[in-house]
Amino acid sequence: AKMAQARGADVTLISANISDEKLQQLHGVKVIPAVNTKDLQNVLNAEFSKCDALIMAAAVSDAKPTAQGGKLKKANLQELKLEPTPDLLAEIAKVKQHQLIVGFAAETQENLLSEGKRKLTQKALDLIYANDISEGAIFGSDQTSGLLIDKNSVTEITPISKEQLANILLDSVAKRLNSANV
Repeated sequence: AKMAQARGADVTLISANISDEKLQQLHGVKVIPAVNTKDLQNVLNAEFSKCDALIMAAAVSDAKPTAQGGKLKKANLQELKLEPTPDLLAEIAKVKQHQLIVGFAAETQENLLSEGKRKLTQKALDLIYANDISEGAIFGSDQTSGLLIDKNSVTEITPISKEQLANILLDSVAKRLNSANV
């Protein structure tokens, strides 16, 4: 968000976890809080039509615990039942008009290319960055590595800072939008 805003983009950041310190660094960025998947879905539905590009870097859980009636006793906690959460990126792509959609995929090294390509197609994305999360890499780190995939090419991203990746992504978005200002 900070890098896009520095390039002159009008940025809306939908965020679940952001510190006051980080908020202060985002002066001029519209920040909308979303505390759960349903909130994020509602905000996406309300804001998507207003954007030219959606960069969806959120790590929304694929599942949630199935609702149980009443209090569960510790002695009865032998099994956890899960239900899938909505695939927000695939859903929002169904109402895409002119927007460019960039997604992220957290994958292990052996699945980077195959899962990245599958998700690009399945979710109707324009671009996807498949993160290599082998051995817990990426999360909590300032560095990233992976593959930047579109329907015509694959670019290997060797370990770089996340700010450098943001600039690479924004360069690609700007090229696709035919604008030097993004």
